Amino acid sequence: MSLLLYVAFASANGLTSHVYVSERAIEYLPAGELRDLLGDPALWPWVRNGTQFPDGGYAMGEAYSETSHWEPYQNLYFRWIQDQYGPDFASDEARQHIAYLFGMSSHGMGDQVFDSLYMQRAYVYDAASDWDGASMDHSTDVALAAETGGYPLMDLIIYEDPFVALMAEAGVEVDADTLESGQNLTMLAVAAVAGEGASEEHRAEHEAAFPWAYAHMFDEAVPGCPEWEARVVAQYWQVRWAQLHGEVHALEPVLYTFPQPGGYDHPTDATSVESRVTVVFARGLVADLLPPDLFEVTDADGGVVPMQAPWVFYGTSSHVVHLAPVDDWAEDTQYTVTVSAGVPFIDGTESTEEVQFVFNTGPAPEVYAGPACGCDTGGGLGGMAAAAFGSLVAVRRRR
Repeated sequence: MSLLLYVAFASANGLTSHVYVSERAIEYLPAGELRDLLGDPALWPWVRNGTQFPDGGYAMGEAYSETSHWEPYQNLYFRWIQDQYGPDFASDEARQHIAYLFGMSSHGMGDQVFDSLYMQRAYVYDAASDWDGASMDHSTDVALAAETGGYPLMDLIIYEDPFVALMAEAGVEVDADTLESGQNLTMLAVAAVAGEGASEEHRAEHEAAFPWAYAHMFDEAVPGCPEWEARVVAQYWQVRWAQLHGEVHALEPVLYTFPQPGGYDHPTDATSVESRVTVVFARGLVADLLPPDLFEVTDADGGVVPMQAPWVFYGTSSHVVHLAPVDDWAEDTQYTVTVSAGVPFIDGTESTEEVQFVFNTGPAPEVYAGPACGCDTGGGLGGMAAAAFGSLVAVRRRR
């Protein structure tokens, strides 16, 4: 595959990375019906085809690709599945459609996490790279394929019914032949990257093109790397599964945060990409309706920290919001982030709960491990310290 064609595909994660994220996200699901469904080897072709689907039209200049990345279209498919197969979703067809839809949702959420966190860092640390003439998505895909071996060709699965009609409902005209052609191109792209990952020459070329981004794809210290994407996708899948079954807790607003609740050693330099606080919401946002005082950050004394305007990454329908201080964070200080109730979502609902989480700019405290003799202390100070830390890392919700 030519670089030009691959660049036409790439708008965020490369396709190989997307497939990897879906595969890993299944492993992060808790035991239960959803993991049993998505982890069923017989359904992997549907998960993988759904994961690849949103990028199929880019190389052909087809609008269905961009549309299928986002919740408004995915919600049309979601409701179609509910109408056709609910409430038990027990048939083989229902399970296949759910697997396909969840692959698509993995792709859309994965792109947002990768772009807003990993790619934003790459813009800084690979600033000298040729961003106009080369593709970071392609290079990072090759890095991932070099580590994992990539993915082979697989039979195509395309749903002319209901996709053509649902796209028309979303305002996009597309026919079945175009959908099939696009899906075929995604398979070729994934297979081509597997070949590049096995080539020493191609690996060296892509590593030289984006050295930082190539080297950190498996560095879990970097927010937004594929392993973090998989964790967020697994959380998002659980929300979608709950929504599919009409469960109320699906309405909880915050899906994930960076830093993680209770995190330490948060960078203090307000001009650094690393100092941002990121909130990932469970549903797409209406950016223009976000109340100006929705987010508040306070220090350990309860003082309100001046913050820049929240950055809703990608605007309406996005799930990701960046928060940045006007001035440097103070050293060795605990901060509390409050997200008020009233978060406006694209489905017309608003959140009804306030959410809080804390992070620290200081180092993590040492946890007492007990005397070196190895004797049984029965819990003691070490147990209490661990319990106290556990209470810190949970997101605190208040009605």
